[in-house]
Amino acid sequence: MATQSRLPTTTEGTPIKLKPEKGSKHRPQKQCKAQTKAGGPCRAPAVEGGLCFCHAHPERLAELGRQGGRKNRHWTSMDQDLPTKALRSTADVASLLEETINRIRQGPFDLRAANTIGFLAGTLLKALEDCKIEEQLSSLEAATGNKAADEAFDFRPMKESNI
Repeated sequence: MATQSRLPTTTEGTPIKLKPEKGSKHRPQKQCKAQTKAGGPCRAPAVEGGLCFCHAHPERLAELGRQGGRKNRHWTSMDQDLPTKALRSTADVASLLEETINRIRQGPFDLRAANTIGFLAGTLLKALEDCKIEEQLSSLEAATGNKAADEAFDFRPMKESNI
């Protein structure tokens, strides 16, 4: 059986040295002098008077947050002017779903709103089905004169008997 001999290999190479002014990572940059709420040093780069933008202009932060929140909204005035629909039957729900599907296919429509409409329409259909079953049950009870349908199913615990 042949044995393999291992030769010592070196993985050391000559590192490339960059001059400090040659790379953005090595460029000396002043850090903000302020402290974070946690008590540690702020790691943001200093821009004015030794402070980062946030610490130099704390009064602007709330307004910048509001502007960012406004940009994230997807509701336009066109979406708010939609008429309300009475959804009292499965046909009404089917009409709403048909309208929503067509609006999605026609052009820009908020897909999160469409997903929410689809989810709520499914829940509403189940509720309408339950109402229909309850109405049928009450009409059957009225026709048979059996008002004691609740007594047909007695869920009280059975008395224990000594055997």
